[in-house]
Amino acid sequence: MKYFLDTNIIIDILEKKADVLEKLEAILLEDDSELFINRLILLETLRTIHFNHKKIFREAEETLKFFRQLDIKPTIYNRAIEFSRFCHSRGVKLKGKCEAIDFIHFMTAKYYNLKIISNDKDLEKLETQYNEFLNIKSKNI
Repeated sequence: MKYFLDTNIIIDILEKKADVLEKLEAILLEDDSELFINRLILLETLRTIHFNHKKIFREAEETLKFFRQLDIKPTIYNRAIEFSRFCHSRGVKLKGKCEAIDFIHFMTAKYYNLKIISNDKDLEKLETQYNEFLNIKSKNI
């Protein structure tokens, strides 16, 4: 199976959190498993490392090379906007200041047909909304 890793999972990997490393190991034991991130996750992760921590930064860059990086195509941005508007029309709001980024990550995973691995409960909410979004969209075609 192919997986999209959210930023919080990547940070947990870099911090060597045992439960996340075990989960990742189990995924990698699956036949044909592949791990993906988008370039925005790369940015989100590396920007959190203090400027003076050059060794930690280099180690993080090396770790991130392990994951296949996906481009965020204009179609993904457009779908993220449309889906975000749909969710807001239904009163669904996400926590935090980076709501737009969560929609981009979610749509990146959907666009490339990847299963999302995240510790963010908001992404679970989006999964439910996404099915409704697809149903309504298919009726409007």
